[in-house]
Amino acid sequence: MEKRASFNASKIWLFSKQIDLALLLAPVWGCWLVCFAMPAELLQKDLPLWFWAIFILGIDVSHVWSTIFRTYLDKEEYAQHKTLLTYAPLIGFVAFFALANISHLWFWRVLAYMALYHFVKQQYGFLALYNLKSGKILHKKILKDKWIIYFGMLYPVAYWHLSGNRAFSWFVQNDFIDFGSILGGDLTIYTQEASQLLNQFLAVSNYLYWLVLLLWLLEEWHLSQRSGNFQKGKVLWVLTTAVNWYLGIVYFNSDIAFSLTNVVAHGIPYMVLVFFYVEKKKQLKNSSKSVSFNLAKRSWNIALMLVLILFLAFGEEYLWDMLLYREKQNLFEIVAAYPMQAAKSPFFQAIVLALLSIPQVSHYIIDGYIWKGKKNPFVKRVFTE
Repeated sequence: MEKRASFNASKIWLFSKQIDLALLLAPVWGCWLVCFAMPAELLQKDLPLWFWAIFILGIDVSHVWSTIFRTYLDKEEYAQHKTLLTYAPLIGFVAFFALANISHLWFWRVLAYMALYHFVKQQYGFLALYNLKSGKILHKKILKDKWIIYFGMLYPVAYWHLSGNRAFSWFVQNDFIDFGSILGGDLTIYTQEASQLLNQFLAVSNYLYWLVLLLWLLEEWHLSQRSGNFQKGKVLWVLTTAVNWYLGIVYFNSDIAFSLTNVVAHGIPYMVLVFFYVEKKKQLKNSSKSVSFNLAKRSWNIALMLVLILFLAFGEEYLWDMLLYREKQNLFEIVAAYPMQAAKSPFFQAIVLALLSIPQVSHYIIDGYIWKGKKNPFVKRVFTE
């Protein structure tokens, strides 16, 4: 069965094809080329400080701060979500202070699973925007797009939990529960046999993973022959997401590869989305649809936003390192020497952990609401006009 979307296809767009390719997809593909080109021994090294500064601080932490342009720094958006924006940081602080006070490991574990949920939902969100963008015929499918985008991400995560031998963590060691070690623990005489069976199961499931994706692609191609509408952007987004998570988690088994693929695929599209929304909303509010596109002005606005979030990200990580970990001191003391000692008291450490996690936790909570069209009148306009 088929049903026609009720919106005007000629008015629906997310980004131009050039921006799609240059900012959403090509950076991820570039990461794959870098990882395949790197020698195996280099991939197995710890993250270099320069790598951490560029990708973790410069992209991952910065993209969290970009949320402020959709919320706290926009009077209209702030008024629309005042209750959420007020209580999300408070709730986050109380909950994560309690966790940190009980166990630092569980603090990071809960934060890691929140991050995972957030990353998965973002990829689905972009898929929804691509479907909206098409404005063509929507088909009833056997392998639904929603199922496949989730499957493409959650299978590699399941592999991570079961394999028990990944060379990386999300935040800290053992933040994800290691079911592989639990199932193949060293307390029974069946350990070696259980481990072999688990490895065989995972090897077979890897082939099934690609088979499911191939079947989805074939169904997508078959339906496009009937409708004359092959949604290249959507297909590339789904396949890029699936390949990226598989390579970063399953194939390379490298902290460098995982960090590079994970951060670039998540952080850059999110910042592009926020900057696009901010600039498009300005255009709509100023009723300047007929005014020529001012590339210089918009580039300047985006540059200023980038500078601000980089500054905030640097400040946040400076505090993490000064008050807790002292792992990046060589980088941060280039700018300013640490004026105090790291926290020693477990209670004070819990307070610091909870306080410094507020931007990240708030980002995860708030982001689940600010892109939903029903409660955000400008979201639909930005992406459909």
